[in-house]
Amino acid sequence: MSKQFPLFRMAYLVVAALVWVLTIPAVSADQNHPRLDVLFPELKTAPDQEMADAIAGEIWKLWRDIDDPKAAQALANGSQAMGTGQYRNAYRYFSEVIRQVPAFAEGWNKRATVLYLMGAYQESIEDIRETLLREPRHFGALSGLGLIFLRQHQFGPATAAFRDALAINPYLSRIRAALEQLESRQRAIDEKNAI
Repeated sequence: MSKQFPLFRMAYLVVAALVWVLTIPAVSADQNHPRLDVLFPELKTAPDQEMADAIAGEIWKLWRDIDDPKAAQALANGSQAMGTGQYRNAYRYFSEVIRQVPAFAEGWNKRATVLYLMGAYQESIEDIRETLLREPRHFGALSGLGLIFLRQHQFGPATAAFRDALAINPYLSRIRAALEQLESRQRAIDEKNAI
């Protein structure tokens, strides 16, 4: 009987732990929404800019969606602060989102954006990398990465980041224009060196 008791107690503890884990409220991981797997191929093959913009808007909506009420409020507050130029406050709000839900890619992306606006490019790159670890299809983060490299006159990495963004969303007109300028610049350099 004494040998069976520890086994029974262990089984009870395992079942109790399982019940506890299953009752923890799940936090929606934006980048894991099953609808995204349908939307990305649709975006890539959209027939025109208007349709692409609608699909991209749906993707952004899913990326921003989070079930954690505190994190959702911090994200909204940070977006509002960023929109009014209160970058330090926005940074604090987005950092709170990251602390509460570190798997939430858009928290990292928003903080990367405000860091870019503050001129903290290296820190922004670090947050972009965190975003891309969680959502490699994040064409917004890739676009931002290219813009940072462009500001730093790192034209090769900027070109690569812009190409990666356009491979996911071919309808990013500003990014396409920036890429065309970089490619034109590179062609001029190559022609000059060939002489």
